[in-house]
Amino acid sequence: MKRCSQLFLAAICCLAFAGNAFAAAVPGVYQSTFFGGPLLEGRSSQSWTAPANGAQGLGDVFNAQSWNGSSLGTQWGISCGTQNAPQLVQDNRVSGTGTVVFTNSFLGGTFYFNNGPWCSSATCTGTINQTIESVTVQYAGGIPFAAVVNINTSGMFDGGSCNLTFAIANGVGGGDTDAAPKPATYPAFLDTSCNPSRVYGSWGDVITITAKVDCPTPARNSTWGAVKSMYR
Repeated sequence: MKRCSQLFLAAICCLAFAGNAFAAAVPGVYQSTFFGGPLLEGRSSQSWTAPANGAQGLGDVFNAQSWNGSSLGTQWGISCGTQNAPQLVQDNRVSGTGTVVFTNSFLGGTFYFNNGPWCSSATCTGTINQTIESVTVQYAGGIPFAAVVNINTSGMFDGGSCNLTFAIANGVGGGDTDAAPKPATYPAFLDTSCNPSRVYGSWGDVITITAKVDCPTPARNSTWGAVKSMYR
């Protein structure tokens, strides 16, 4: 009897450990402080493999983190996705004036969320499937003067079936290394191994954010006893 009790307690301990291996994501729609929500606004960078983005986006890596006014990454981070093909370019300029739209597609990467209603404990982590980024650059007389960024990211939280959709609308381009060095208050330029080794790239601010956590409920098979009880 004593041995059975020990085995039972060991099983309970194993179950408790397995349950705590991953923090559970909490379903809901969470927006940035711009909308009055709990998500901090953020800052982002996109590294290049060569000056002036000479590889036309091939090998670019993104890095986005929350910004609380003094520190990066205290609440959330989405990073390390890699672009495996040159970006698509749609040039709408006439005599050097108008817009150019750059579409970037990144695969892979990771994300985390700290300290908020989206997670049952201190930190939730996950893996990114794909990130699509559209950058619209305004030109006048052949000179760029403004950039607007829209980003959509999809992924899955670790240890469960919860999905993440992370959308950034109307992000603001801040600059690139063709014109000036990146300020230290923006995320590091990452390489394809997610190390901060690169020196070329662009950066900007992400303000209007909507994150959706969706946790589908798996269907349960009814037991024979449950079926019989329905007809008593």
